Amino acid sequence: MQIIHLNSGDDIVSINDRLVWYQEQQMLLVLPEQGQVLREGLDLVRLRRHADGLRLEVGLVTADPDLSDQAKALGFPTFTNTDSAQNSRLGWWRGKRRREVVGLPTIGGWRKPPRQLDLGDRAEMHRRLTPAAQWRRWLLRYAAILFFFLTVSLLFVGFSYAVPEATITLRPEVHSLSTVRQIVADPTLAEATGASVPGRVLAVVETWQADVATTGIAAVPNAPARGTVVFLNQVAQEAEVPVGTRVSTSDGSNITFQTLQAVTVPGVVGATAETEVIAIEPGPQGNVPANLVNRIEGTLALQLEVINLEDMEGGAVRESQVVAEEDQARLRSQVLQFIQAVAQAEMETQLAAGEFLAVDSLQVAQVFNETYSHFVGEQTTLLSLEMRVEMQGTAVDTTDASGLIFDALAGQVPEGFTLVPNSIHFDHGQVLGVDEDGRITFEMLGNTLVAADLALAEPLETISGQPPDIAAAYLHQSLPLREVPSIRIWPTWFDRIPYLSARIRTDVQTSD
Repeated sequence: MQIIHLNSGDDIVSINDRLVWYQEQQMLLVLPEQGQVLREGLDLVRLRRHADGLRLEVGLVTADPDLSDQAKALGFPTFTNTDSAQNSRLGWWRGKRRREVVGLPTIGGWRKPPRQLDLGDRAEMHRRLTPAAQWRRWLLRYAAILFFFLTVSLLFVGFSYAVPEATITLRPEVHSLSTVRQIVADPTLAEATGASVPGRVLAVVETWQADVATTGIAAVPNAPARGTVVFLNQVAQEAEVPVGTRVSTSDGSNITFQTLQAVTVPGVVGATAETEVIAIEPGPQGNVPANLVNRIEGTLALQLEVINLEDMEGGAVRESQVVAEEDQARLRSQVLQFIQAVAQAEMETQLAAGEFLAVDSLQVAQVFNETYSHFVGEQTTLLSLEMRVEMQGTAVDTTDASGLIFDALAGQVPEGFTLVPNSIHFDHGQVLGVDEDGRITFEMLGNTLVAADLALAEPLETISGQPPDIAAAYLHQSLPLREVPSIRIWPTWFDRIPYLSARIRTDVQTSD
């Protein structure tokens, strides 16, 4: 009996070749514990057919119960070890016909034994079936291990070169530019020509009412002068002086008084009667000295004479608020300001895209109504005004005006600098003049920042692989920068700028 030990590298072809090589009648195949030798069902069938063709008796040694069951089903004796196979040799071989076909029948009857191999074929088969030398197997293992670590090292080095990323923040030199240009907004233009841009006259009618406290002060009489007069009878006839009889001065001031009581002058020449009088008009002008009231109004003047023996007293004035011219002017200015604000808001809703309202162009086109509640000098504490006016303003096309200013700014950019787009700012300045047709001449202002151009290709190649502090110092020295750049590296394994310039990202900050 020939015992053949199989290894994990054997397959059905090599096993069949070994059966032919040894040319023994009894073969015991010892299967390895690991591997897939004869684990496929078709492999056992092919082994069965080949053994039947060679008229061989083949047994298997395996610890796999599933494989053992499959082999037994095909007629292969199976054992757990070689000792049990040798000990049961009599039971295995004896009792069976040596030429009896075991397992599956062959197709077409018994096959002839294959032809005998010549010496060259046997040598080649022996070389193939002979296990590799021990040193060769270890050489292959160490070579595989070395290749594995070499691959890992290359991957690590490549990862170290490719993965790190650096962000460099650069702040180039920045200067400011500004320009002022006079521009005419003409409502009659359809497109910009030279220093003129299209304009549009806007008109709204607004009504507003307001009031202010008066600030004028005037002396207002508030108490009449009072005193007594004596009537003297010039004829021998009694005279009745009724209440309300008027007497006055005759010195040109013409201050008039009237009696407060009725008196009777006796009918004797030279007879007198005294009564109290009060000035018709209040105020200090009624405080006349004695002997100045000497005239009687009416028919009694033909019979009587009158005189004030004492001064008239009690006439006084008080200060009161009245409307001053300044009050009217101030109130009118306030009302116009309110109307202008309302008109401006209304006009801004009428602006088209790309237009702005020149606020200084707002003016009163026509006054429909201007009504004051009191005249100048009239006593009142509150003065009111209601106005209804038409306001006009000019809308300017910002696109064309800004374009003119942009061209002026672009012409001032020094060599080696570039306009910073997000810093460009336009604004309209003072209105220099407005004509009756709505054309306005105004100043247009523009300011911007210009930043130094940075040629980064060569410096970035130079600093690749350098420490951050050296790289920052080199960039600050070789580029027009305001300050030393800041560098952020991730991950910080080697604390160096990445060797690949493609992994270097720059952040250019031009803000002032």
